[in-house]
Amino acid sequence: MESVFAYLLQSALVSGILTAYYWIALRNRSLHGYNRLYLLGVLVLSILLPLTPIHWAPVGGAPVIGGTVERVENAGRAANGGWIPWVTIGGWVAAGVSLLLVVVTACRIVQVYRMKARQSFCRMGGYDLIETDDPRAPFSFFNNLFWQRGADPDDPVNNKILRHELAHIGGRHSWDGLFVQLLSCLFWMNPFFWAIRRELRLVHEFIADAATGMQGDAEGFARMLLQAANGGRWMEPVQGFFQSPIKRRLLMISNSGRNGLGLLRKMLVLPVVVGVIVLVSCSKTQKAARYDALDQAKLEKEQLDKKVKYLIVSDMVQKVKIRGMNGKDSSVSLNLSPMDAKRAMEQKIYRVEVEGHDPVIKADHPDFIKADR
Repeated sequence: MESVFAYLLQSALVSGILTAYYWIALRNRSLHGYNRLYLLGVLVLSILLPLTPIHWAPVGGAPVIGGTVERVENAGRAANGGWIPWVTIGGWVAAGVSLLLVVVTACRIVQVYRMKARQSFCRMGGYDLIETDDPRAPFSFFNNLFWQRGADPDDPVNNKILRHELAHIGGRHSWDGLFVQLLSCLFWMNPFFWAIRRELRLVHEFIADAATGMQGDAEGFARMLLQAANGGRWMEPVQGFFQSPIKRRLLMISNSGRNGLGLLRKMLVLPVVVGVIVLVSCSKTQKAARYDALDQAKLEKEQLDKKVKYLIVSDMVQKVKIRGMNGKDSSVSLNLSPMDAKRAMEQKIYRVEVEGHDPVIKADHPDFIKADR
């Protein structure tokens, strides 16, 4: 469970840095297609980069073997009654919240298709036109365009709205929206995913606005907005014309074509991404180095264990001091036969000390001591 929380922290770190660059250099710029790919790329990198085994080769150190020692360390913490139960409970609660959000999203999608099933629709070229009295209309979801009943599509204003929604369908924006929605539900504790979700929705609107030929026509866009309004819903999966902040859409239409330093802003993404990769890999290397020290101690212990076993099996020593590991000070000295000493060490139920040598084996219970006293 500790590794899961470490993964979530690294994912939040990656998404936070890359989202910060978007806010500083790319937000509210006429780079809509690029911004769409960038925001989707941030989500993919945030998910995959913490899982990628990137480690810098240690200088003069032993090979890093992190997984086994991490499990041993975690098992020890659990045995000592540490904070692991609380972390486990927190993990299950987080998973429950994720499942709940996914179910809510699935129910919203089912509602959209039930709405379609209750209405008559007409198959057009590449999409289905569904007339509805739903106040959210017009909106689109995949290849379904929900149109306000009675609205004339040949009206100049309605025609622009129609082309706007068709731009969503043609651009496959619903796939983007569903992808970011599911990730936001699964990783709901990451605030940057929710920010990316909101920004990606707006970028979709910017792309659709540009497809209708409204660049520079802020007055015409304002007339469309005055025709209807809808505040939208927090978990709505559909693409609605009136569900995004109006001020920024007006700003983008008014400032269309103004894209100073656009190429530089795109190129600077590369060093930012490289810097994030280095940062994440360094954090992994530091974590692996801690486990490397434990591995080294374990290796030395195993080597000493083999040495003492050799001394006992070869009849070079017979007097062995055995200390019970039941939490009490129950040390005894016995003259064991080589076979008994070997059995004690192989079963690893004691801390066995050969005179003149260091302790080599951890024990868990003193049953053998009691049996041989």
